[in-house]
Amino acid sequence: MSYLKFDKNLMINLEQSLPKEMLRTNQAGAYHCTTIVDCNTRKQHGLLVVPIPEMGNSWHVMLSSLDETVYQHGAPFNLGLHRYSGGVMSPNGHKYIREFDCESVPRTTYRVGGVILTKEKIFISNENRILIRYTLVEAHSATTLRFRPVLAFREANELCIANDTLNTEMQEVDNGVSACLYKGYPRLFMQFSHKPSWTYDPHWYNGFEYVKDLERG
Repeated sequence: MSYLKFDKNLMINLEQSLPKEMLRTNQAGAYHCTTIVDCNTRKQHGLLVVPIPEMGNSWHVMLSSLDETVYQHGAPFNLGLHRYSGGVMSPNGHKYIREFDCESVPRTTYRVGGVILTKEKIFISNENRILIRYTLVEAHSATTLRFRPVLAFREANELCIANDTLNTEMQEVDNGVSACLYKGYPRLFMQFSHKPSWTYDPHWYNGFEYVKDLERG
């Protein structure tokens, strides 16, 4: 029996699920922290947050989140969840969550129509690296997964706004791409276990609202 397990009823109730956070650290000084529904509620939250000695050894949010979309019969089902100005929640991917447990590694189970998909986050001990394993448990028809990374490249206690100094160049690497948005930062590599189809279509995400920071004024 899992020592930490939440079912659908709690996960889709944001009043209960958003206050619950998961923090994991490693021996390299990096951490991964967000809520159990993968909605960041603090500016310090992120999928991969690392120390950068060349920049005062403070923590920097490299990868804020990774939004997944399931496609079946040409219809998209976005599993992401963000809070925007005014308390607007979008795209409400939490409604597809059926279970969250953390017996060995955090695992979220989604059900989208005839698709059952699990996501597991595995943090590497001695490297600034996080592995995410997706398992298509069940699918009644051809299924495509799309991944949209939300990059940050900012100090964990600061915020950033749209600017012209950002480096928009993306370099293709083995089975993925790499990016370095600002001078002085290390490159962030995003790679898959096999070669994906890559579409370059960058956008600024404006108006993210971090409710825990709002509570502190």
